[in-house]
Amino acid sequence: MKLFYRALFVLFLAATLTNVFASDCNPAPKDVAVLKEIRAQFFTVDGPLAEFDPCHKSVKLQKNLFGGKQPLMIEVHGGGGVDSATKNAVEAFRSAGFATLIFDAYELNGFYQGYKFWGSKSSNEARQRMIYKAALGAYAWAIKNQDIDNSQIYFHGLSNGANVVANLAGVVDPKHVKGVFAEGLPGMGLGLPDKINVPVRMLAGRLDNYGGAFETEWIWLRREPCFLNVAEFIHPPGNSSQCNSKTNATNLTPAPLAWLEELKSKGADIDVWYYENAAHGIFLGLMQKNMIVYGADMKRFAWVGADTSAKSKLIEDIGKFQKSRQ
Repeated sequence: MKLFYRALFVLFLAATLTNVFASDCNPAPKDVAVLKEIRAQFFTVDGPLAEFDPCHKSVKLQKNLFGGKQPLMIEVHGGGGVDSATKNAVEAFRSAGFATLIFDAYELNGFYQGYKFWGSKSSNEARQRMIYKAALGAYAWAIKNQDIDNSQIYFHGLSNGANVVANLAGVVDPKHVKGVFAEGLPGMGLGLPDKINVPVRMLAGRLDNYGGAFETEWIWLRREPCFLNVAEFIHPPGNSSQCNSKTNATNLTPAPLAWLEELKSKGADIDVWYYENAAHGIFLGLMQKNMIVYGADMKRFAWVGADTSAKSKLIEDIGKFQKSRQ
């Protein structure tokens, strides 16, 4: 009996390890990005950015033990890197029948400062540039991977990761990607794309005020100064082209919900799913009414987490969506 369970454990490990050929490895160059302080205790990233490297220790492709080729959920982390919200989401999606792929874009670039730094000491555009380039590379790698159903790829991203996956929706191929789930979408950094190639669902906790100057400044309705956007990057054309640090810098970005409604009015397959008793990061755990300090002294609301009912409903909704796209 002990031998049986030992063999089963070995099979489980085989199913959860990433299969990577040496030729796939793509380590960061020696002159990879560096931090650049733009105001007191607040940074951007300067220099070339790392590509996705499937051999990196932060990259994990995990499959369920049984079920043959499975749909893949590429989990795109938020501003703090791979944290408990990321890990909890991966577990939930795998329990729902998805294979999962995660990576830490900051670690790919040689940064190991951790959540406390990346969550509050760096600009959205810096974080999103690193995450976007890594996520685009992860997608390119996944569509060639024969261990998963690469005609059933999905993206889920939280916060800065939500902005990244919304932009990816403007470049990915619907032959491979069937849906994008953007949770807690802030709308600034890379801005948002002018068009999408695949269905997008914006996931919004009704109590998500993360980064808000006042308690009821909900993230999906928020507009931010254009100077927080970057236009000169590899992401698809979007509203950042006329709303960035060099063009209309003192204007305000469109609210995420306004962007969604504009695309929807043009026939795009896009919608918003609201979740009651939920704030920022539905997979994070039970709700906490926190504050956050950006840089040295910019204090903002940062309610996070959700009731377990919101998490269950989100997984149910995504499961139904996936079944309808098979």
